[in-house]
Amino acid sequence: MANDSQTSRRGALQTIAAVSGVIGCGAVAVPTVRFLVQPALGAAGAGRWIKTLPTDSLPEGEPKRVALVVVHRDAWTIEKDVELGAAWLLRKGTDVVAWSTVCPHLGCAVDRSATGPGFTCPCHDSSFDADGNRLTGPSPRGLDTLASKVEDGFVHIEFKRFRQGTPEKEPV
Repeated sequence: MANDSQTSRRGALQTIAAVSGVIGCGAVAVPTVRFLVQPALGAAGAGRWIKTLPTDSLPEGEPKRVALVVVHRDAWTIEKDVELGAAWLLRKGTDVVAWSTVCPHLGCAVDRSATGPGFTCPCHDSSFDADGNRLTGPSPRGLDTLASKVEDGFVHIEFKRFRQGTPEKEPV
């Protein structure tokens, strides 16, 4: 009878030790895995919303180039004032339209047209109208639009990069 109680106590202690070990390993393993995997999950082609400037600083109907600046964080570092790119913003009433400043042809910087409304790529003479549609040149499509929204009086842009040299707008 004494052996049975010792055996059951020993079994209970072994079970408690095993469960405690699993819980302890899980408590260490879960944060470690998250620490190692999080940077890759956050960078997988997803857009990120960036607060730019107050809506009332955009003149009606006149495009304005805005740098898209963020605090960049990953699991190991924090960098302040990192410029991811830029966007052309155009206010139309209460709405704001945004285009990437990257030419869809080969990635050159798109500027405002010197001869009238619209945009031009000086590298290969692509031109775009005031709505970002392709007019001339080797660019396979119009300017890439970026999602925009107005919150608390500020324009927010969803930053994304797109594949160059293809007729379809394809995020990378």
